[in-house]
Amino acid sequence: MFKHELRKYYLQKRIDLSDQEKATLDMKIKSRFENYLPDYIKTVHTYIPIPSKDEVDTWPIIYGLWEKNIQVAVPILDPDKNILSSYQLTRETQLKVNGWKVPEPVDSKLIKNTFIDAVVVPLLSFDLNGNRVGYGKGFYDSFLSSLDKKVIKIGLSYFPAIEKISDPDPWDIPLDVCITPDQLFKF
Repeated sequence: MFKHELRKYYLQKRIDLSDQEKATLDMKIKSRFENYLPDYIKTVHTYIPIPSKDEVDTWPIIYGLWEKNIQVAVPILDPDKNILSSYQLTRETQLKVNGWKVPEPVDSKLIKNTFIDAVVVPLLSFDLNGNRVGYGKGFYDSFLSSLDKKVIKIGLSYFPAIEKISDPDPWDIPLDVCITPDQLFKF
């Protein structure tokens, strides 16, 4: 399938899940994430879920990272420059919703890319080669290309991999791992 078809299909599939189904799936993903995360990880960049997109809820993962004293960074977007930067998220960090309805930290410390060990990447779908379908703006591909090659790129999905995304772009950065409620995919 093509990216535009996958975006529409998987966004609707997520919307169709009940709140109870999502909560159950979120906890399974959190458990699998915690079992996977290597011990050397000191800083994880993750997205904050956008409620209107019914994304995998990263808040349980974030709280788990804090409990392990792992620093959490979250994105702030600059749509004019097509740049995503990482800012520290603590229990005290205030959030505001930007023009795209994405929660972002207020008055937070910039985290340099060199300190990031793993990135939790938002997605709608992924394939058996680690290619992912995002929202089509290119923020994360640009961001991922600026990181050290050793940084682990982790996707989270309610649904299993599809066989193949028909139209990956040459600038798309594949995932290293994708975690679903029932499986961990390594690429």
